[in-house]
Amino acid sequence: MKKISKSTWFSIFLLVIAFLEGTVLIYDLFHPNKDKFSLDAQEFAVPARDVAVKPFLFEIQSAKQTEAILDNMENAVSNGLLKQVIDNSSNNKEAIRLPLKHHFSANDTTSSVIDPDSAQQTHRIAIVIDDMGVSIPYTQQIIDIRQPLTASFLAYGPANKKQVEAAQAAGFEVMLHVPMMPHVPAALAPITLSPEMSKAEIQGHISKMLKRYAGTDMRGINNHMGSLFTEKPEPMRYVMEFLRDNHLFFLDSLTTGKSVGRKVAAEYKVPYITRDVFLDNENKYDYIMGQLRQTEKVAHKKGYAVAIGHPHSETIRALNDWVKTLKDKNLRLVHLSELLHK
Repeated sequence: MKKISKSTWFSIFLLVIAFLEGTVLIYDLFHPNKDKFSLDAQEFAVPARDVAVKPFLFEIQSAKQTEAILDNMENAVSNGLLKQVIDNSSNNKEAIRLPLKHHFSANDTTSSVIDPDSAQQTHRIAIVIDDMGVSIPYTQQIIDIRQPLTASFLAYGPANKKQVEAAQAAGFEVMLHVPMMPHVPAALAPITLSPEMSKAEIQGHISKMLKRYAGTDMRGINNHMGSLFTEKPEPMRYVMEFLRDNHLFFLDSLTTGKSVGRKVAAEYKVPYITRDVFLDNENKYDYIMGQLRQTEKVAHKKGYAVAIGHPHSETIRALNDWVKTLKDKNLRLVHLSELLHK
């Protein structure tokens, strides 16, 4: 038998080592070790961003259309209850001067009526700023205007009770901006009221939104979008029932001319009012100043006006300039609740 040399044994040893290494490599390829690919979980605190909310497109934007509607209203009002109240007030002014209640009650049988002296001297304008609380810097800049504006806070994002309290301390009235489904499906918010929801779901969601600001005296709500939702009587009844039971008012943003808000609010005796003008469909200073002038015209025609704006850069600039001119225009800024009636 021929003796195997040392070099041959060494070669065999290397081949065995290579075979074993290859076997391990092939095994790893087909049976990866999960531990080698695991990543440690890490939580990062991301600072709040300055997010400017884009203007929305609404179904009623025409200033001429608004003015035409007001012309038709003028004839009706001239022969209606308001004229009768004001004409009769000279003999009994005290009978129509009513204190503004802290909350509205379904059992109230009286209505807020314009004081005749005030009506002759100044016309009233309520400016409502929607989408408050989304952009922290812009929300603060609105608050810094320090005028009797009405701030409508969304129930998601960075918005919190401290901002609401700061707005109240600056003389604002506060309310809740409730997302409602538009005709064009959109991801408006984590919770958007839909006509497909049950009564329990709709009322439960509004309740949860309000609880975020518990103790801050929210006075009412208005719809964020909602062109589809506000056209549906049944879901709107669920909303109005909740508002009646919680002594809250409803501002109809009027994102559709087919809104049933007025009719359903009357059924449940909920204090109700609609907006007259959208201020900032375009975030342009000249456009917004033009819309504010349109608001003035509305106020001079019917004694008051409601305009809705948003915390945009040019809206803030325009409002800061515009409020300085009111004294010479026979106009007065008021909280929205001062204009409400049932």
